[in-house]
Amino acid sequence: MASTARFPRPSAGLIRTVFFDAAGTLLALREPVGETYARFARRQGIVADAQALEDGFRHAFGRAEPLAFPGASSRRIPALEREWWWRRVSEAFRAAGVDPSQRAVAQAFAAVFEHFATRRAWRLFADVKPVLRLLRARGLRLAVVSNFDTRLLRLLEGFGLASSFDAVVLSSTAGFAKPDARLFAAAVAAIRGAATTTLHVGDSERLDRRAALAAGLRAFRLDRGARSTRHVIASLEELPDRVARIPRGSRR
Repeated sequence: MASTARFPRPSAGLIRTVFFDAAGTLLALREPVGETYARFARRQGIVADAQALEDGFRHAFGRAEPLAFPGASSRRIPALEREWWWRRVSEAFRAAGVDPSQRAVAQAFAAVFEHFATRRAWRLFADVKPVLRLLRARGLRLAVVSNFDTRLLRLLEGFGLASSFDAVVLSSTAGFAKPDARLFAAAVAAIRGAATTTLHVGDSERLDRRAALAAGLRAFRLDRGARSTRHVIASLEELPDRVARIPRGSRR
């Protein structure tokens, strides 16, 4: 990783805040979601093809409404999140030829829903903790901005990341989901920053880089293993140097 000695502390017009997407940027599933559901379903006596489930989930996510509940009270959010995921799971099992009304499917869903709230289901990318420590040492404020539900709070705690962020802004509690600019605005307000001095990093071109730019932020897309370009970083390890070198007034 690059030395910290040549990186100036943020000043007016330079980047003062960095937002991060969560899944695909900070952490990733240990196995495809279809395999996980097939494995848990077998424990309930249900035989479902993992690839058929994977395809079913891909289709269900592609046409799903945003994971956001405008106007909902904080008390209702957990139940609404669970209902949202149950609809996706039901579609995936139905696509795999399994009747989702079976009690065993509901039992498998309950077990998997809890599983995905634990670090057993996820892996943290190796570059995350060192880069977060370095960015904080340079005086930057950090936040997570994600189309995720409140289980992410448990995951960040489980991976020892909760104290690394000044704010965690989730679509399910904010009421807006990326690419809606209002989610970024909510994050900027939560961290008491300014869009023009905020950089967002995520693995989706549409939901992260382009959405952040449209919201008035600066942005990079993270594409691990790819070739770095003006708009793309191949590792979070590039971020401290890139942040320090973004010129005043630049749009990326």
